[in-house]
Amino acid sequence: MSDRPTSADAVPSIDADGVGYDPTTETLHARFDPEAESITVSLVEAVATAIDRDPVAMTPLFEAVDPEALSALVASTRDGPVEVSFAYEDCYVTVSTCGDVVIEPPET
Repeated sequence: MSDRPTSADAVPSIDADGVGYDPTTETLHARFDPEAESITVSLVEAVATAIDRDPVAMTPLFEAVDPEALSALVASTRDGPVEVSFAYEDCYVTVSTCGDVVIEPPET
């Protein structure tokens, strides 16, 4: 869990590539349907968009986080939302059970 803002705090408009930019927090936001989509695919695609790289050329997600554990946490039903934060491709990534992905890209 973190004190960083999440998409619940400020929801930017999501464009055609599925990612929206919030200039207030300088973060990128994406949404996924935990029941219909693979969080790992959605997350990798959102980070690829954030850093303008081909997902195939990126470090495998499993080198940053256990994809099966992440999927299990995000798909779990709890009394309240759960957020998982970790570093991936020099980005700070937060994923929540609400279907939100928040990406803080590396400083340029």
